[in-house]
Amino acid sequence: MSALALLSGSLVVILLSVAAAPLSLELRAGAGALLLGLWAYAAWSKRAVEPASPLRLIPGVALAFFGLALVEAQLALGAWAAAPPLIVALDQAYLRGWRSLAAAVYVILWLDLFASVHQLVAVGRELTGVSLLSWSLGMGVVATIYVALGATRLRGHAER
Repeated sequence: MSALALLSGSLVVILLSVAAAPLSLELRAGAGALLLGLWAYAAWSKRAVEPASPLRLIPGVALAFFGLALVEAQLALGAWAAAPPLIVALDQAYLRGWRSLAAAVYVILWLDLFASVHQLVAVGRELTGVSLLSWSLGMGVVATIYVALGATRLRGHAER
């Protein structure tokens, strides 16, 4: 995929997600500013198409915002707001060769994203009781394994 296609598609997803989100103008403007800032950073860095680049997450993060807005998961939107700056921090730490910092930011970013997806499903499906417990445990196991493997991979590059 070319950088132009990824950036153009990401911009369309950002604009549609922010415009269609059933939230107040202030919340949509704040989220739009975060997403457009992330998009501008990706356009400036020209690294969005690299396979390991966290900048490839832009469309997914925009859609997560839209989903959380649709299910009215207000508290989860606060956690979601950390994702765009964390993506930039991860990219910068990785570029500068700060593998330990990159691994730490990676853990925070992905746990934040998993928590956002957890809330999206839990609130959207109105899960309670055993259903919520099962979903939470399953998501916790998957998140722990995914994050541990990713952080280990990032740390492993530091030792080479």
